[in-house]
Amino acid sequence: MRLRVEYRPEPVLTPVSRFVHRKVSEAAFDPPFPPPVPGKGHPLWTLEHRGHELYFASPEEMAHVAEVLEARVMKRPRELGLEQHAVNAHWLSRMDKAWLSWKVRQQIVSRLRDELARLGRG
Repeated sequence: MRLRVEYRPEPVLTPVSRFVHRKVSEAAFDPPFPPPVPGKGHPLWTLEHRGHELYFASPEEMAHVAEVLEARVMKRPRELGLEQHAVNAHWLSRMDKAWLSWKVRQQIVSRLRDELARLGRG
């Protein structure tokens, strides 16, 4: 399992973004996305495992995914996406099934929590 960060010239919306960052105006979100790193650009974290990837545009997205996956009995995507009427478009419903075992979810949560602690957000 590998988590890497790269930088893009423009901010990236990930499948998790709309469940974490609420659009409050044409150019503003709550909570806001991280600002660009001078000389690098906007951060984009990629978690790679078993040939699949999950993307994060902010530490808040990593914290949200960790919170959902750490539950021994996870909520269904239908329950998680109700607020946005995205019951089948929730990031969890699109996640590879190989990532959903309890053992693998514990590894994912641990990796995300480590990165959040490194960023001073954990």
